[in-house]
Amino acid sequence: MPAVLHPVADSWPADLLVYESRAQTVVLSAALSGFLDDVETSDRRPVLLTPATSRLTWAVADRLRRAGGMWAFRDSSGSLYSALSGYEVQELTELWEEPASDSRRHEAFTRKPFAGHACLSVDIYARQRADSGTVIGELGDTFLQDLDLPELAAWGVHEPATRRWNPAAMTRSIQEQMPASRPHLAVNGYNSALSTTVARTRTGLLENTRGLIWIGDYEMHRKLGGAAHIARHEPVNRALTRLAEDFRPTVAMVSLAHAVQTDYGLGQRAASRWPDEPAAVLIGAWAVRDLGLDVDDLARKHDVEHVGSRRAPSVLLRLSGPDPVWAQFVAFAHDLDEERLASALAVDFERADRGRS
Repeated sequence: MPAVLHPVADSWPADLLVYESRAQTVVLSAALSGFLDDVETSDRRPVLLTPATSRLTWAVADRLRRAGGMWAFRDSSGSLYSALSGYEVQELTELWEEPASDSRRHEAFTRKPFAGHACLSVDIYARQRADSGTVIGELGDTFLQDLDLPELAAWGVHEPATRRWNPAAMTRSIQEQMPASRPHLAVNGYNSALSTTVARTRTGLLENTRGLIWIGDYEMHRKLGGAAHIARHEPVNRALTRLAEDFRPTVAMVSLAHAVQTDYGLGQRAASRWPDEPAAVLIGAWAVRDLGLDVDDLARKHDVEHVGSRRAPSVLLRLSGPDPVWAQFVAFAHDLDEERLASALAVDFERADRGRS
């Protein structure tokens, strides 16, 4: 029976499960979180369906992306649209397809991107030891403080996060969910949010901390140079250097992102927005060693430097050149031999995925 698939799904066309919300701000409630948890272990794809005027918190958008889902919205006439592209769809299964050449686009996606907030989108993978002294949450809190931002204030597994920030308590919650945890949220009350998952590997633990960190007005940062300006920003360089010095990062990426205000921090709306732009990438010491990277040779073509321990250095790439940032990123990956790099970085991720199965 359909109810067996999930008790809060509103419909189940084809191989989909659809969760409908009419809220103006969709938050990661217990019901929505449970829906996404269950979908991740099923053979169904999730769709979040909202009115055109709804906004998603960053935590909802991130969880939906992790689950391989899509956001769709319905306008006042009842027509369905992709909230990613703005193109009309006849069936929700079309959300994963390229739009037809004659597809209608919602007017909110034909205008100039809305005025909004500039944020750092961070995605950090780091190894942790599987012992009693490991505390999860210190990495994200340290990263925020190195950016000269307030420390974390609250945590939880749903929104709003209401538990007073306590990394030891969050660690215990994660330990209870091993070999693979669900995302744990942490916020600093200053429009910044982090989400952390941990999975067991053969050699220890792999932590993934992602987040959206407020840094000001988006238009102002665009005028300053966008991602190239962020790449040269001293607090960003300091935070990534400290990450290499005090933790065991596998890889970390910082991008400039465009976000909108919601009732619960930053998030997204169904409208045109500026695409994320990568600003800096940190490659951890073990990958530098295993790949045998010639940093001096790379430095002749890219803005890179050794950071962290002299005995086991990491490599920090700043996408600060005059070329478009994505072109710089692709050129750097090509010079590293992207296939070898992807293969090396995938080792821990594959082990972590096995821990989730």
